[in-house]
Amino acid sequence: MSRTLTAYFSASGTTKRAAEKLAQAAGADLYEIKPAVPYTKADLNWMDKKSRSFRQMS
Repeated sequence: MSRTLTAYFSASGTTKRAAEKLAQAAGADLYEIKPAVPYTKADLNWMDKKSRSFRQMS
């Protein structure tokens, strides 16, 4: 029997909600990928070119 895994990373929670729905619909296990250093609100301000999310996106 094959097992299915839904792995996700969600800094703000949006992807988490989608992954939960997907895993439930697929009957899959759910696994959250967590950053070693949690994101802050300032880190997530992608409009700020000095923010962590902007730098990682670039």
